[in-house]
Amino acid sequence: MRSLQLVGHTSSRIGSNNVQAPSFITNDPESKTIYIALEDEVGGVRIMASTPDQEDASFVQLALTEGPSGGIISFTYLSDLQAICLGTRNGDIILFHKERFDAGDDPLEIVGSVDTGLEAMTWSPDQDLVILITGEKNVLEMTQDFDTITEFPLHVGDQGQGVQHSVGWGKKETQFHGSEGKQAALRKVDTSKFGSSIDDDKHARVAWRGDGSFFVCSDIDPRKDARVLRIHNREGVLQNTSEPVDQLEHVLDWKPSGNLIVSSQRLPHRHDIVFVERNGLRHGEFTLRESGEHRLIEVSWNADSTVLAIWLETNNQKSVQLWTMNNYHWYMKQHIVLPQKEDIIGFSWDVELPLHAHIVSSDGIYHSFDFIWNVLTSTSTDHENSGYVAVIDGDNALMTPFNYQNVPPPMCSLKVNASQNIQQVTFHPCPNGSRMAAVTNEKLEFFDLPVNGHGNAKSSGSLVLPCLTDIASLPRHITLLNDNQLFYVTYDTIGQCDILCLIDYQQTDENSASSTTTPFEGKVGQVYYNATTKDLVIEGIDGSVWDVQFDDSLSMTPILELPSFCPWIATALVGSTKETVQRVIIGLTERSKLYANDRLLSSEATSFFLRHDWLVFTTTSHTARFLPLDIELDDFKLSDDVPDANDESHRRVERGSKIVLATQSKSNLILQMPRGNLETISPRAFVLASIREDLKSLNYRSAFITCRRNRIDLNILFDENPQQFFDNIQLFITQVPEVDYLNLFLSNLRNEDVTKTMYQHRGALATTHSLDSTSLGNKVNNICDAVRTVLTEADRDQYIQSILSTYVRSSPPDLESALSLLAEIRESNLTKAEEALKYTIFLCKADSLYDIALGMYNFSLVLMVAQQAQMDPREYLPFLQELQNLDKYYQRFKIDDHLKRHDKALRNLVLAGDDRFDELIAYMQKHTLYLTALEEYANKPQQKKVVLDAYGDYLDQTEAYEEAGIVFTMANSLQKALHSYRLAGSWREAFSLAKQMSFSIDDIQALAYQIIGYLKEKRRFQEAATVANDYIKDIEEAVDCLLKGSLWQEASRLSYTYDRSDLIETHVKPALIEGYTQLDEDLEELTAQFNKQTERLKELREKKPEPTQVLPNDDTLDNIDMFSDTTSMFSQFTRYTQASSRVSTVSSRSSRKSSRQRKRDERKRAKGKKGTIYEEEYLVNSLKKLYERANQLQTDIGNLIRAMVPFGYVEEATTSQIKFEAFLKHLQDAIDVIFVPLQLANVQFGSIEEYEEAQKISSTQIEKPVLSTVKWKLQIL
Repeated sequence: MRSLQLVGHTSSRIGSNNVQAPSFITNDPESKTIYIALEDEVGGVRIMASTPDQEDASFVQLALTEGPSGGIISFTYLSDLQAICLGTRNGDIILFHKERFDAGDDPLEIVGSVDTGLEAMTWSPDQDLVILITGEKNVLEMTQDFDTITEFPLHVGDQGQGVQHSVGWGKKETQFHGSEGKQAALRKVDTSKFGSSIDDDKHARVAWRGDGSFFVCSDIDPRKDARVLRIHNREGVLQNTSEPVDQLEHVLDWKPSGNLIVSSQRLPHRHDIVFVERNGLRHGEFTLRESGEHRLIEVSWNADSTVLAIWLETNNQKSVQLWTMNNYHWYMKQHIVLPQKEDIIGFSWDVELPLHAHIVSSDGIYHSFDFIWNVLTSTSTDHENSGYVAVIDGDNALMTPFNYQNVPPPMCSLKVNASQNIQQVTFHPCPNGSRMAAVTNEKLEFFDLPVNGHGNAKSSGSLVLPCLTDIASLPRHITLLNDNQLFYVTYDTIGQCDILCLIDYQQTDENSASSTTTPFEGKVGQVYYNATTKDLVIEGIDGSVWDVQFDDSLSMTPILELPSFCPWIATALVGSTKETVQRVIIGLTERSKLYANDRLLSSEATSFFLRHDWLVFTTTSHTARFLPLDIELDDFKLSDDVPDANDESHRRVERGSKIVLATQSKSNLILQMPRGNLETISPRAFVLASIREDLKSLNYRSAFITCRRNRIDLNILFDENPQQFFDNIQLFITQVPEVDYLNLFLSNLRNEDVTKTMYQHRGALATTHSLDSTSLGNKVNNICDAVRTVLTEADRDQYIQSILSTYVRSSPPDLESALSLLAEIRESNLTKAEEALKYTIFLCKADSLYDIALGMYNFSLVLMVAQQAQMDPREYLPFLQELQNLDKYYQRFKIDDHLKRHDKALRNLVLAGDDRFDELIAYMQKHTLYLTALEEYANKPQQKKVVLDAYGDYLDQTEAYEEAGIVFTMANSLQKALHSYRLAGSWREAFSLAKQMSFSIDDIQALAYQIIGYLKEKRRFQEAATVANDYIKDIEEAVDCLLKGSLWQEASRLSYTYDRSDLIETHVKPALIEGYTQLDEDLEELTAQFNKQTERLKELREKKPEPTQVLPNDDTLDNIDMFSDTTSMFSQFTRYTQASSRVSTVSSRSSRKSSRQRKRDERKRAKGKKGTIYEEEYLVNSLKKLYERANQLQTDIGNLIRAMVPFGYVEEATTSQIKFEAFLKHLQDAIDVIFVPLQLANVQFGSIEEYEEAQKISSTQIEKPVLSTVKWKLQIL
């Protein structure tokens, strides 16, 4: 779908005004120097040169050979020698040395001469070898220094080493011959009658394959009188000989990519370009389209094998045709015919630039042509644009409107036939892009195209362009501006600059053109006209971009300068609002750099296209990227985020895909594959943009159809603007009245905002109407309620399925309401109810519907559900028959119990009567429904007491003794309540009940001893002392309890209060000494633990891991599967974790641990075994607990020393205070050293699992402990 567009043309005079002999062209790619070899009138060869650095681009003569040359056969620039090699037909091989010329010496050197003359001479692609064919038809292979490698005769009887031998397979007799019939299999071809073409120049030819591995020689074999191709390898050994081809001609070239040799065949009824494989067999052809007298001069492939140039003479004028192949069809993309009927006497492709051609004309002018591959289409971004793409093929333009059709090439929707071969196609800037002009070598021909591609193109006029310079030049970049104006660029040979031309014309008058011109300083590389915004911009080859005004006269204003020249440019308006919109120049270089103004968008772009709302481009990484135009210019760039599955700005495409165009009104992107076939895709970016535009204009049907066609989540219809959807829900149902469509919409609803999760957009169309978390959680329910209301009011019978869908899709599903509606419909129309029920069963599980219907106690509805769900009658009929024989409430109890609705079942069992009370109690106990039973029997004291007793027993069983005591008290079961309170340790409630039950003093004291024992077990010593003092008056027991609880001062107070000073000596002081001793031991133990663990932690963190030793391979690693997952970090396995990729692979296979292994690792982690990766974490956590223990000791030691000092233990108290204070200071100083991020992840580990586990540990946040600021010290100490 691409055509060759002429973007650059320069010309300069060589010298002579009339040159008839063929000229040869070569170039130095490093210095950009062009060399031309011409024969003068006496047969000498003039070598001319011109470089771009010269102010005057005319050629200068470098050298002139003496004597007649007999004709030039080869002219090649040798990069290694910095010389030009010239071969003449009389046998001379001449080197022109550039260094000698620069030094002022004689630059010509005759390095050799062949007495018999030379027929052909061709250098290998690497210029290491040269092949000569002498006048005696010998092939001479030489080195770059012209040392002979081998010499052999050209014409031999041998077919070569690679000749094909038939073994009988695929004989002609077995082949299918179509309409020719079986007689064709018996027809024999007499190759002895094959001859040479009358247009053959009778000279030999040589061509090399692109990699220099083979070369082919073409010459007329004297034994056959026909031209034969012989393929040799680099050593000169014959490999293959071509199959006989009648009328094979002299032209010859080998495709640089290596797969085909090209020549020509002149038949009586046609002229073919034929292709031959390396094995000598024919491989296709195509027919030239010349109808008059013509002959071929040469054929030549360009550097990248994409274009075949055919140099021919037609009706006594020499021209060049450029052909290319795609989808197995050959297109004539250009026919270079020089103005004023001048002949092309020299043609050559550039050795490096694939689409750069060099031409010498018979009037002594050198021409340079630069082409690019470009898609010829309208630049209109209007929604009416038909999306026409023109493909030039000779005198036809193959047209396809991709907005309506996708016709695979080489076919097309219609053909535009011009009077001559078409050089360029330009579109009129009308919105629908259905008017065009075909540019031929003589004039412009205007055509009107059918908008939808149905019909034929109609000619609407023609125009002859005026000659604006003394030396006629080819027009290029022809651009239609409006109905009466066009713009183009031409080159002024004399002024050596480009001329900008504005033509005013009348389409109906062929000769009505009037011109306005202005010179352009420099050379124009590209012209772009935006048919929508009416922007005409030109780009110089230096990257400068100019705005062209053409209202009254031509004027230019510089816009910006691109970082480098971009052969493909376009203009776009970028901005989110009218106030911020800016014109942006989009440019793509030949090196895949895509620019927006001077900002680099991508360095891997291969093609791009501008849609009215998007810039889309393909990349060398086989993706299509999308940038919205409705964003601010500062944000007009690719995101740095890694694209995810829901990224609308990123899409994978087939390798090598390039953009043909993107349709403006449809969300289609047409891509062409390298082999030529087309693919139409609907990128998510285009689809979502179309949906957002439809929703903004309240076109819900179009948005819905687009979502359905492109599998877009239908939640977007609501999420783009929730309030707008609720306000226009009636319109939504009116536009989408189909029940199936409504059901599809409802079934896809979910409580998720897809504009935030799946379909985020950064442009102006990005939604700003989002729901809060509460509304989002009720999104489905709110939509279902709103839709149900509208549908019910519209026509309940018509939309019954959709109404049922709203019930089913509610969260949770409201199946009971759905079945109630079905029951209502069943009363009036059984058939409709059954149909609706079938649909409901499709939406949800039949078993659920059956249970809901059963729970509604509607047996007719239950039977209908069972029948429509095709349930087995043996499963449900016996149960239903059993239920029919029961009382109403007991029946409902059985149903609810069956449905496991135990709470409701109990309530129905209550209503069934008091005669079922025992069953109720058993059911209550079975399903723990005590609270429900209490609620039902709140006003029935007798039954309530039974329920409370049962509830109390249950609480006793669950060890909720305190609550059980309360329940028993409510039931007036005081003995049980007392028992429960005693077990709960609720001694106040217990003694209160004892008084209420009139317990004796002995009974109260016995109860008190029981409670004291319980409280002491629970270390509730102060409460135990209170009970001992209040209820058994045992002061000694009370003091003992207080001392066990370290309540020293309270014990002293109680002793003195009751005049028991003897207890001070017998109980208090010994307890103080014991407490002091215990706390001192605890402090010593804590200090020892702290020192030991901090030293180990320091050792772990300071010890440097030993470097991994490179050990010899160990055969035991072959059984690596036998190694344990828990191998320690110092095991044999450790030595090889970095040395063997095989071991790492095996370890990664076992990285998925079982639950048992994980539990085992947790135990290991908790133990913190020395030498494991868990040790550091264990030590830090252990020290943290030590700090917590120190905080607790502050209060304990403070209480102890305050009790010791009054009794004279000042020295002991001072010792304890000093020692503990020093310990706390030591702890405080070590906090910042101990509690830092774990560092064990930096050392070596025994396995991949240990390393991964260590990474998790090292990322754990370590919280620093804080020492309490309790005032525990005594100032007097």
